[in-house]
Amino acid sequence: MFALETKNNKIVSIVYMSTKLNIIEKADLLFRTYGIRSVTVDDICNACGISKKTIYKHYSDKYALANKSLEYHYDKLFKQINTIVENSSDAIETFFKISMHFRETLNDITPSFVHDLKKFHPDLYRIHQKSKEKLFVKTLQNVIKNGKDEGLIRSEINEDITSKLRIEMIEAGFNQDIFPQKDYNYMNIQTISFDLFLRGIVTEKGLYIYEKTLTTLKL
Repeated sequence: MFALETKNNKIVSIVYMSTKLNIIEKADLLFRTYGIRSVTVDDICNACGISKKTIYKHYSDKYALANKSLEYHYDKLFKQINTIVENSSDAIETFFKISMHFRETLNDITPSFVHDLKKFHPDLYRIHQKSKEKLFVKTLQNVIKNGKDEGLIRSEINEDITSKLRIEMIEAGFNQDIFPQKDYNYMNIQTISFDLFLRGIVTEKGLYIYEKTLTTLKL
């Protein structure tokens, strides 16, 4: 009897966690596609195929959902970036793969997402900023250090300042006061931003590898 109860408890626990994950995955996609303000709890229910009662069983409100979706997004991104770093042969390839990874996900992100965070959810925006700092700045610092050792990044480059500038370049591309969504293609902005950044930090050897990679990938 005890064994049966234990087995049933495990099944209930798995279903419970699966439901929570499904809610967060769908909420994260909706928030990043349409912006937090535009997405309602009803929208999330429809995407998940569940009732509001089920949503509120796991999360108190939309704010709690948005908070958890940020945590989920950065946890997933952290693993993906680590995999890229571990499977790249040098700093140039690492930068390329990270940049390409972001470009592949740009179509699912609206500038309204960051705008909503900053203007209407300052607490969530601070979480976003801290997660960004933890993941991207430290990762880019390490990539730059490795690039120096490989002779691909200039030795005088300041890892801390350069990493933070790179993050701000990415974020500036989503600033609708500078680049209104109706007038600009965000994929093009990020491609140009990446090109300017990398050309500004590489050595002659690094530039050769970069331009060879550009030719090969036809970017």
